[in-house]
Amino acid sequence: MGVWQSRIKGKSFSEIKNWLTIRVRHQLLSRARAKPLRNSAIWLTSKFIGTEGLMPSNSVLIKKENMDAHLKELKKTGIAMLDYKLNPQIINEIITYSETLKCFDPYRKDLGDFNPKDATQDSNIAHFHREDLIKSKLIMDLANDPMVLSLVQSYLGAKPTISNVCMWWSFGNRLRPQEAQNFHRDNDDIKFCKLFFYLTDVSAETGPHIYVKNTYNDSKLRKIRRFEDHEIEQTFGRENIVTITGDKGVCFIADTYGFHKGLVPKSADRLLLQIEYSFFPIGYQDYTPVHVDYENRYSKHFNRLLIKNV
Repeated sequence: MGVWQSRIKGKSFSEIKNWLTIRVRHQLLSRARAKPLRNSAIWLTSKFIGTEGLMPSNSVLIKKENMDAHLKELKKTGIAMLDYKLNPQIINEIITYSETLKCFDPYRKDLGDFNPKDATQDSNIAHFHREDLIKSKLIMDLANDPMVLSLVQSYLGAKPTISNVCMWWSFGNRLRPQEAQNFHRDNDDIKFCKLFFYLTDVSAETGPHIYVKNTYNDSKLRKIRRFEDHEIEQTFGRENIVTITGDKGVCFIADTYGFHKGLVPKSADRLLLQIEYSFFPIGYQDYTPVHVDYENRYSKHFNRLLIKNV
């Protein structure tokens, strides 16, 4: 059975129609690589979606008085460090919850689910399943942080959709980088950004996120592929390549259409949580909203892809 047949098997007509709409739109938008065309598509899309009145309130991540500075930095460089580190208690509770879950290697799906402690040397990373992460109220509270949503809406120019929740281990002492551990652009939507949390201490030796400032809106190297370090340095300059280190709890927002990679840890393993915000559903993802047990108090639009009972 082919990939398309397997993904639509058992779905209703309306579900198949929605699935095809998402993928056709993704294919069309992914081809809008020329800067003027992409910027025009972003402007038209933002006007079509519109904004939502958001009331900035208490945030565990952002100081209200720093919102304008974060937006300015995000628009200028493509990345902004947030004000507060994640509370250690929240980190510990997320990690404790994760210890009850299984992981998978997205590049070796034949391995099936496994405990991250049992990962083989052939696996550089191990992702948790999104449907398991959505069931954590702590994680979804972070995804729906009111100041983050306000910042993201201002950056996108329209009300955002929480289109993915990811958490994964990057394992140390691997021989070579795999896939996203090489420089690349993400091509998830016409415009999007991602919120990152370090859930372990991250030094230069333990898998820091590497970001190339000022590249998310640059017209050079628009082809979607993996790039060698020397290609990025020669094109954009070594001075624009930033290495993000810090104690566990460090968080930042980045437009990952800009070049980036996760460095392979040389020693200790790294655990990272990532929330994605976009205009539309991501074309290569399958969405089955999850029914959650915690109290429903989230925006329906923002969470419509992930939570069933909003």
